[in-house]
Amino acid sequence: MNKNRQAWIIVGALFAMWFFVWGGGLNTTAVFFPALLKSFGWSRARLSAGIAAGAVCAGLVGPVVGWLLDRFDARNVMVAGVAMIGFGYFGISRTHAFEQFLIMNLIVGAGFSAATGIPTSVVIANWFTARRGLAMGIAFAGASIGGAAMTIVASRIIAASGWRVAYVVIAILILAISIPLLLAVVRTRPATEPSHEAPGAAPVPVDLPGLEIGESMAARSFWLVTLVQFLGSTLWTGLTQHFVAYLMGIGYSAGQGAYALSIVFVFTTIGTLLSGPLADWLSARRALAWSWLATALAVVALTAARQSAALAVYVVIAGFTGGAVGTLTPLVLVEVLGLKRLGSLMGISGVFGTLGFAAGPVVTGRIYDLTGSYSLALWMFVGFSIVSAFVVLACRPYHEVQSAALSATAVA
Repeated sequence: MNKNRQAWIIVGALFAMWFFVWGGGLNTTAVFFPALLKSFGWSRARLSAGIAAGAVCAGLVGPVVGWLLDRFDARNVMVAGVAMIGFGYFGISRTHAFEQFLIMNLIVGAGFSAATGIPTSVVIANWFTARRGLAMGIAFAGASIGGAAMTIVASRIIAASGWRVAYVVIAILILAISIPLLLAVVRTRPATEPSHEAPGAAPVPVDLPGLEIGESMAARSFWLVTLVQFLGSTLWTGLTQHFVAYLMGIGYSAGQGAYALSIVFVFTTIGTLLSGPLADWLSARRALAWSWLATALAVVALTAARQSAALAVYVVIAGFTGGAVGTLTPLVLVEVLGLKRLGSLMGISGVFGTLGFAAGPVVTGRIYDLTGSYSLALWMFVGFSIVSAFVVLACRPYHEVQSAALSATAVA
């Protein structure tokens, strides 16, 4: 099969996987949140902590996933992750105690680490060069398009049959569609050409550009990216998981909240698709910095969301920038660290992102439990957005780091 055609078929398979795994899984959390609060009677912070345990687990597993991806084909790692997610959602549907809920979310979190962001970024970075941003955007768009569709599906199933049935339906869709696609289509990288020096010679190893793990961790840019991942994950999960509950608290119905979230995901799709080509043209770092500044504006609008016009501003801008941030962050990693050890480095830096992913909903819920309002959390997220924009601009491309290192060696 033609390499270019095969590459785009892989993108299509990854899109479908993200549609059901991320779109039907994580992106429906806000719809389940009020139903779980009512069913269990836990505080918002406690429920958020149970869900956040999965993010902590994902962060701890991330370096292992990166190590595996540097050594084994991505499809095997991803299939194992999808199987864990499906099993975890089945388990959540049977949960009656907090301990059970916690354990199932730990399994789901480990599965997401193995199935989604790290392996998808590694696969696309290896298959594409000129249109890498576009390919990344299309694959990640599955999450937002899936979220737009599945939030409505989940909301209606919850209303008709309860949240337990809704989790079972999502688990079945994830397992039945994603696993066959991954097995049939996805490969880590194109097959290497065999050496022509002698018949039957071993494939020529691929020398990928970029920094080694030690060089990356000694570089300023690596730690700046991890800081942005932490702040950004804290912000987005804190906003998204409590979004429907926040709107209900200021006068909207659960159905209106679900539809608003669905529209957010529609604009997330647009941001995901446009941000990749924007990065190809402008640079991932500059595109990401502008996205974070726009996010600050969106959160300011959310503070005034009792007015439908302000809510509309948030839905449009936050939807767009949410998609852009998700697509651009892996591209920034490629820009500042290179491809050589991308899997391992994404796993290591992703620990900080998943810690933020875990902290965001818990901190937001705790602020609400203490103050009876989400206002303080929202203004905190405005600050996070502005800081993230300037931190991204302080990162340097990996070739500049290599040049500086070579110059220092020459002088010595």
